[in-house]
Amino acid sequence: METVEILKLLWPIILIQFVVQIFAIVDVARRKKTRNLTSAAWIVIIVVGEIVGPIVYFLIGRAED
Repeated sequence: METVEILKLLWPIILIQFVVQIFAIVDVARRKKTRNLTSAAWIVIIVVGEIVGPIVYFLIGRAED
């Protein structure tokens, strides 16, 4: 399988990951406080954690307003 064929299969997943990360970062930036960690720590987890980081943030890090 060529690299181009692999990229054609993976681009939707990469796009979804990018959108979820951006949404999570914007959410962290707009909130006054988060649970368990600081906002900066959550942003690092979101960026480094790729698809898992934003999911973890939405499940356990998002504080109720």
